[in-house]
Amino acid sequence: MARGFKPRPSSKSRLTADLPSRLVEVTIDKLGARGDSIAHDQDHLLFIPFGAPGDRIKARTMGKQGDGLSAVLYEMLEPSPHRVEPVCPHFGTCGGCALQHVDDATYLAWKSGLLTDPLRRVGIDIVPQPMVRIAVGSRRRAQVAFANRRGTCALGFHERATHKVVDLSVCPVLLPQIVALFQPLRDLLARLIPEGVGEVTLTVSETGLDVLIEGELTLDLFTREQLAAFADAHDLSRLSWMRPGHDVEPVARRKSALIRFGKNGVEPPPGSFIQPTELGEKAIVRLILEAVPRKGLVADLYAGCGSFSVPLAERGNPVHAVEGEALPLQALIATAHQAGLVITAETRDLARRPLLEHDMKPFKAVVFDPPRSGAIELAQQLAASGPSVVVAVSCNPNTLARDLKVLVDSGYRVKAITPIDQFPYTPHLECVAVLER
Repeated sequence: MARGFKPRPSSKSRLTADLPSRLVEVTIDKLGARGDSIAHDQDHLLFIPFGAPGDRIKARTMGKQGDGLSAVLYEMLEPSPHRVEPVCPHFGTCGGCALQHVDDATYLAWKSGLLTDPLRRVGIDIVPQPMVRIAVGSRRRAQVAFANRRGTCALGFHERATHKVVDLSVCPVLLPQIVALFQPLRDLLARLIPEGVGEVTLTVSETGLDVLIEGELTLDLFTREQLAAFADAHDLSRLSWMRPGHDVEPVARRKSALIRFGKNGVEPPPGSFIQPTELGEKAIVRLILEAVPRKGLVADLYAGCGSFSVPLAERGNPVHAVEGEALPLQALIATAHQAGLVITAETRDLARRPLLEHDMKPFKAVVFDPPRSGAIELAQQLAASGPSVVVAVSCNPNTLARDLKVLVDSGYRVKAITPIDQFPYTPHLECVAVLER
């Protein structure tokens, strides 16, 4: 096996009396949707992390998993020609990446299948556009965990299928300035929270790192002074703190933590969602602008801070932005007023209150970018009374395919669908689908 490769059994796997652990010799057939490799043993499917198609291995079965068995790689008998050296020394322990150990052709075929397989299952017959690939090392936003024990802080992503924090020294998928702050953060958190766990969200803004720490700590004057000094020492644009279950507390806002959407900067609330890479966002925006008519009102649903609303309004389309949280919309509207953009905003839970027929009538096009769970309720309303152009953006091809099926059955045609790989080495894939009727 490759150096640095330390696959471990999942803590979720459990042996049973009627299905004891055993060693089996198998050949890996293919890669599964979550990045595990798949092999066959007698009448069982085996799901084995870190295998490559063509590997001949000994595997130890661990317990039931879905319609098969989970297993771990016990001994490599003959490595696959598709196996390569991982680019990260933490791979195999850190759960952030699933596939660094296969060659690029194998990876690209697997990643493409994450979109084509769900489309095929729902009967949508379309050949996707060539995949837009975003370079490794360009991710501008990360949410990492920390765990402090007796004044020693581990900071990084969780180990695969556990709550254990892998203490990262490097991370090839993140922008370097994020990784450079890991050690200073460890030192700070070890002082502030000698015992405890939490999360840190780091976002690269135009003016520096925007940092939100979530942990169980009541901020007194001394603590605030330490945090403010930390922000100064590392030239952060903004530093905020949040106790679990409480509102965000601003600690230091040294500069506006601007993220540029189109030509204008928006300052998202601390910890707000933005697209994980700048180039990935630009690719999505380009596809939206190509699909949406240049004239007429556009609905931007699940609008967030306006990564799509702002470029559409800059081009001349009036936009109605709908989002479930008020603070991102406030940031968007502040930019719109300053820039003279025609954008209106509505705070609305679209899963509970999707747009209805009378809501849809003013729009020439609808753009929607829901969470991973998709937007089945919205899709059903669009199917009944949506405009002639709909653009669906999703980071989950399975729920996207489900929602597209509803629209296609109502008379929409999928004109084009483009995969964008801005989550390299993971089973996540961004997609943009353009529909017309």
